[in-house]
Amino acid sequence: MYQLIAFDMDGTLLTSQKTIAKSSIAAIDRAHSAGKQVALSTGRSLSELGLYEKDLQGIRYAVLASGALIYDLEMKQTLAEQTLPAVVVDKVKALAEARDLMVVGMINGQGYLQRSNFENIANYYMEIYTELYDETAVLVDNICDLLAKERENFGKINIYHLTADERDQSYEVLLFEDIAMIKSEVSGLELTARGVEKGQGLAHLAQYLQLPMEQIIAVGDADNDESMIREAGLGIAMGNANESIKGLADVIVADNDHDGCAQAIDEFLLEEKYKNKE
Repeated sequence: MYQLIAFDMDGTLLTSQKTIAKSSIAAIDRAHSAGKQVALSTGRSLSELGLYEKDLQGIRYAVLASGALIYDLEMKQTLAEQTLPAVVVDKVKALAEARDLMVVGMINGQGYLQRSNFENIANYYMEIYTELYDETAVLVDNICDLLAKERENFGKINIYHLTADERDQSYEVLLFEDIAMIKSEVSGLELTARGVEKGQGLAHLAQYLQLPMEQIIAVGDADNDESMIREAGLGIAMGNANESIKGLADVIVADNDHDGCAQAIDEFLLEEKYKNKE
């Protein structure tokens, strides 16, 4: 019997317009009425949840920054946190000094980026996040100064490039560092400490809640969701997921603009149409 469902945000719980569908909010309420847990498992920082505070009131637990931060939203309490190696932060600083990059760093749940990068956010194919960063991020004059000052305190760093080719060059520079690294968006890299990923974060939350992974459902759409979809008792891909995630998932639901999250809750968390993996 499934007890908890964990949703990725972008491309999953969020529609293509970066809103949470009314059908999803209603389904979350139905899950809670049935005594089930609904959680988040996202690459976003804690501060980036602020735009959705009203719609997320029914969600208590969140795996944030791709597993670097496990957080109790109700009690406003950190349950676990892991930071990037300082030597890796130093390498990111060197890349940012040598190239035109937009670095988004996350410290204790707060996102930071350089003001000049934010003002030219479209150059990095991230304009859809303009409102998000405008309302939730701390804009600094020089991100490299912050990388130097807080080198031991970054839970996650995202690097956005002018082209996908430049992203691949950065990937090669960082490939053998002691980190987990995933390509994202058009030209992005997401960096966390090695072993820190959504699957690990969800497993940590499951242990905290004293739930076996077999009783957990994970829902996602992109490469950074792979670990949690693989490790959960039931892995669900959104209809808009990439082909590798669809191939890995146990089932596929409708896309994020057509009530896929509500379907996942109603058909699999509540009705259990798909039994646990063999």
